[in-house]
Parts: sequence; C-alpha cells; structure tokens
Amino acid sequence: MRSEHLFIAASIATFVMGGAANAGSAIEEAGALACFTDKWDEKEQEKGHKLVDYAARCISIPDDSNLPKDSEHCTGKYEYMPDGFWKGAGTCKRTFKSGDTITDAFPEGSHLKEYIYKVVGGTGKYKDASGGGTYSFDNLTDAVGGGRFKGKVILP
Repeated sequence: MRSEHLFIAASIATFVMGGAANAGSAIEEAGALACFTDKWDEKEQEKGHKLVDYAARCISIPDDSNLPKDSEHCTGKYEYMPDGFWKGAGTCKRTFKSGDTITDAFPEGSHLKEYIYKVVGGTGKYKDASGGGTYSFDNLTDAVGGGRFKGKVILP
C-alpha cells in the first residue's frame, strides 16, 4: 500500500470512528438542585393514610461549567401510610436555554436506599435520549428544598 493510500485509509477510519463515537455518546452530569414547591395537595383518606399531588419548579446547576444549566418542572403523586411507609413517583421535564428538553421519571419511597431517575426521552438534541442516575434531596422548609444529582444522558 502506498503512503497516500494509507493516509486516505487512516483519514476515512478516523472520520468513521469519530462519527460512530458521537452516535450513542454519553453526557456525564453531576451538580446541585434547588427546588420550589408550587403544589402539595394533601388528602387524608383515613387516619394516617394520605395521598398527595405534587408540583415544583427546580433549577439544576452542573458541576461542569461547560454543561448547560436547565430549569425543571416536576409533578408527582405520593402515598403516606399510617405505619410510616411512603412511596411516590413522578416526572420532571428539564428545559434548556436552547429550547431542547429532557424528561426524567423518578420513583421515591421509604423503602429505597437511594433515589434514582431514568431519562425517558426528550426533544431537539435529546430526542430519544436515555440514561439516568441517582439524586439526593432534603426539604429545607415546606416550600424549598435542595440536593445533588449524578448520572448520564445517552444520546441516540
């Protein structure tokens, strides 16, 4: 093989492998969360058994300043039992300045050792995205809370 053929073959291989690396690439994410509760509609079914409709607005601030910040709108439903057991589930729609979105689904409950989220889709750059991670969250008051997140978004 002549040297110019080797150069062309190597250039094509680099281009093909570089393109393949972008398809299905992962964005590592970690950072801080700050949330503001808009709705905590609690209905007591019987003594100590409560059902709750929840809505909140959050911002996530990535540790990596090169990653974009986003605002989130979260909704969920929770159930609290008389024995202290509780569980809940919901979704958060993250919106970036570009207008692209990511939708996360989350289960929560007193039975979980850590909270998880799963990326279930998105729009724009994040259309058909997947992935997920873990997060922590503490309520500071009835209306304000914060925590940390760590995970990855896998682009299709």
